[in-house]
Amino acid sequence: MNTVTTENIEHVASGEGTRPRSCVLCLRTDRPMTREHVFAHWLVRQVHGGRLVPSRPSSTAPTRIGRVIANVCAECNAGWMSGLEVSFRSAMFARPRVGAIHPQDRVIVSRWFTKTAVLLAEANGGALIGAAHRAQLVRGMPDDVEVFLARRRRPRQQLDFALDAMADGDRGALRVRSVAILVDDLVGQVAARGTLASRHGTRLWPLRSHTIRWETLPVRAP
Repeated sequence: MNTVTTENIEHVASGEGTRPRSCVLCLRTDRPMTREHVFAHWLVRQVHGGRLVPSRPSSTAPTRIGRVIANVCAECNAGWMSGLEVSFRSAMFARPRVGAIHPQDRVIVSRWFTKTAVLLAEANGGALIGAAHRAQLVRGMPDDVEVFLARRRRPRQQLDFALDAMADGDRGALRVRSVAILVDDLVGQVAARGTLASRHGTRLWPLRSHTIRWETLPVRAP
């Protein structure tokens, strides 16, 4: 994975600092806010990730991956995000990952990786894509996002993430250029459209007409 930036995860997870007045996803300000685990409990259990920390942390006391928190409104949390988790679980784990990745599963997997990447950026005090495009996640996929998918052969752990990020000038904000997320043996890389190269894997989103198969996804080096 790329260099992980985790300085602000402990800050957010501990409840310190100023909470956003609007939901990072739907942007609404008239809904109660909740503190959402970026990686759902079912997924942490599925990949035995309860004790895992990022493989390349920049902090001497990194937060466990299953405890990374982001702020979203209660309506997003209990609504479309909950439904997306159910669909992602089915696409990833309900049956063997062989054969063609059907278009509906490409959308589900792309949307889950993008939602998770956006929340990881927010948990670190940064932003991956602009607010208007984040809001498009409520109903589908943002216009300006690309998602690449690859496999990792015999990964050391089955849940991991990494942010390619840098400080944004004198403002102290974090500019997140891309986010890589490892789930089981699959790596999703999410970034603004046109900023990633094919070496990150097969482009899963935007959709293309040619067939993509689970078992022929390119293998990424550790």
